[in-house]
Amino acid sequence: MKRFLLIICLSGVLNAIGQISPGTVASDFTVQDITGNSYNLYNELDSGKTVLLHCFAAWDSFAWEYYQQHVLEAFNSLYGEPGNGSVAIWRVECETQNSTAQLQGPASNTGNIATDTQGDWLSESTLPLFDDSTLAAQFALPYLPVIIVICPDRIVRFANQMAIGNLANLVFQSSCPPVVPGFDPALLSVTTSRTCGNGNVDLEVVIKNLGTDTLYNATLELSGATPEQSVAWSGQLSSYQSDTLTLQELAIVSDGDINLAIIDSNVNTANDSLSVRSNVGFSTQLIKLELALDAYPDEVSWEIRDETDSVIYNGGGYEVDYQYISNVFQLPSSGCYNFYLNDTRGDGLHGSQYGGFDGFCKLYSMIDSTTVEEEMFHYDGSFNFSSIENSPSFLQYSFEAGSPIGVDDREITWNAYPMPANQKLFLQKTGSLLNYNLFIADLAGRLVSAPVTVFGPGIIEVDVSSIPAGIYVLSLRSNLYQENFSIVVQH
Repeated sequence: MKRFLLIICLSGVLNAIGQISPGTVASDFTVQDITGNSYNLYNELDSGKTVLLHCFAAWDSFAWEYYQQHVLEAFNSLYGEPGNGSVAIWRVECETQNSTAQLQGPASNTGNIATDTQGDWLSESTLPLFDDSTLAAQFALPYLPVIIVICPDRIVRFANQMAIGNLANLVFQSSCPPVVPGFDPALLSVTTSRTCGNGNVDLEVVIKNLGTDTLYNATLELSGATPEQSVAWSGQLSSYQSDTLTLQELAIVSDGDINLAIIDSNVNTANDSLSVRSNVGFSTQLIKLELALDAYPDEVSWEIRDETDSVIYNGGGYEVDYQYISNVFQLPSSGCYNFYLNDTRGDGLHGSQYGGFDGFCKLYSMIDSTTVEEEMFHYDGSFNFSSIENSPSFLQYSFEAGSPIGVDDREITWNAYPMPANQKLFLQKTGSLLNYNLFIADLAGRLVSAPVTVFGPGIIEVDVSSIPAGIYVLSLRSNLYQENFSIVVQH
């Protein structure tokens, strides 16, 4: 049976504190543990600690198994008060229908949420324990059990139950990296905004102070979009504080990465750079879909729609658990497309939360029917589509086939001779001054020679003497252009 979260939303509480979602700032709250001791969130955060809330239901076997492993207790001995004091861990029973008595046990599994429990939740842990379902409503929890990570900058993140090493990486590297002595501006995230068919993109860059020195200025260098430039940020950020810098109407020069880097000298250069691609992807007119289902295949379907919202390709009605589907599709024309991955229960391919395995979904731009140009979309199955149980939902990915970007560069002619080639193959190019990379691959997509750079117009000589006789695909690519054609090698 799938786990579910039953939350009675107390309107008075929610109106006062509002719901909190991942990536947003946590509101302050004070709670009492079951022994009557009070704890204040902001007091812990302002002291530099990261607060972990392990939210669970007393009847849930997944949470009980995690409790029996004593992961949080061991984590606390390293990083809580017994350790270096960098975290505070609170256990929170979040089910609305139970009573505190269920935390004491003994085990009861009759199917009644109001009375069921896995056993004694008290005697094997000294961590603070709260019986407070309003926290589940405040954080709009999508399921139980879940770990809520609240960093000293007050930003909220959700995580599944995990082992000590993975939890440490999440808290101290991914979510809440510690401040370091000195000047340390960091690029926390970068997002893009672009409409299909538009050659311009807007960027939003989050700058964060991860040093002990107050941050007043930072200089960023932009490349991969025009105008390439140095961007000056100024403000006043204390440790863990962040600000958003907006860059508008940047011209996209290719379907490659847009790069941002802090160029000021600072004590930690590991967090100085980020790369991002347009939120609207680019593809050829040939794409590949890979779909690995979980143990609930009948819930999943997908569609590819064109810019008139007409369905071009679709799939669904699957019946085989953990089925793997792989298909290549020829899009009918250049233009804008949307890919939809639908799930009737809203939990996507996140099968591990029910004791099974996660599925995945990938979308590729293809050079030919067997050769991948690049991966455009990847859902790894590790999260739900919807925060509401049994609520139909979907993921959407927009992409542009045969992008008009760099269209002037496509007036190019090639002449390859002799054919078949023996020892040498000659390529003559006209109509472009740009440089290209040349690849030769067999029909299975494996490279058979090292890539060669083609500089501007003229004639290039390619040595094919070491390539076995046969038929091959010659691919010419730049950031703005690609072309494939067959060649024959005969010795």
